[in-house]
Amino acid sequence: MLQVIVSPAKKMVANRDAFEPHGVPPFADKTAALLDRLHGMSRSELKALWKTSDKLTDAACAQLSALEAIPLRAADLGHPRFAAATGPAIFSYVGIQYQSMAPAVMDERALDWLQTHLWILSGFYGCVRPFDAVAPYRLEMGARLAMPADEKNGHGATSDLYAYWGADLARAVCTGEETCVVNLASVEYAKAVLPHLPANAHAVTCVFGEELKQGKPVQRATASKIARGSMVRWMAEGSVEDPEQLCRFDIGYRHAPELDRLDARGNRTLVFLKS
Repeated sequence: MLQVIVSPAKKMVANRDAFEPHGVPPFADKTAALLDRLHGMSRSELKALWKTSDKLTDAACAQLSALEAIPLRAADLGHPRFAAATGPAIFSYVGIQYQSMAPAVMDERALDWLQTHLWILSGFYGCVRPFDAVAPYRLEMGARLAMPADEKNGHGATSDLYAYWGADLARAVCTGEETCVVNLASVEYAKAVLPHLPANAHAVTCVFGEELKQGKPVQRATASKIARGSMVRWMAEGSVEDPEQLCRFDIGYRHAPELDRLDARGNRTLVFLKS
């Protein structure tokens, strides 16, 4: 089973212009606990956590206030407040990667592929499918948010979100069958999943280089986001199921097999250089 992981975008909208959500993110209890924790923080504490300007802090605090009234359970999908404040994740994240992915112009078959193969990672929701209902929030995976112990749900105290989510995200992404995780996420988000892969899973990480410097690919953040979005779109439109097909990706880049790497666990790194 091939599953793709990508990073979210900081900018979000509640977008229901053309599509309705199919479900909700899988970790409602843990998201609710995060929401309670954030609501208990002062504005200055939130500003420090988010590392935002005064203007962005005001906007993020408004998002946080709106989240307080939004149900998190599947049974509430039809709730008026829920409907007004949420949209499918794939259309709610607004950023360079998602512009390159262009899900709004995909056909039904490609969107179906996204729903069964793609996971969007999130500091707040953990991980979501493209048509899970999400509301705008601000909480990056790398944020140093300590969480208290939760005896009711069997969670110990944690010092950051990596510890808080633990192996949950890898378990969600990797089903009971053998799984190939195609890693198109940034380092910040990929390390919430890859260290926890079960024995029946392996990863293929795609690296997009603009040039070579001392024999190593030089990556640039904006170009990599565009390339990752293009690869997701290419995979969805081609209904890719075999990771070997990734080597054929040729939209602005070409596979450079001489630069590929393989680690002791069988995890591969595929390198693509700008055409």
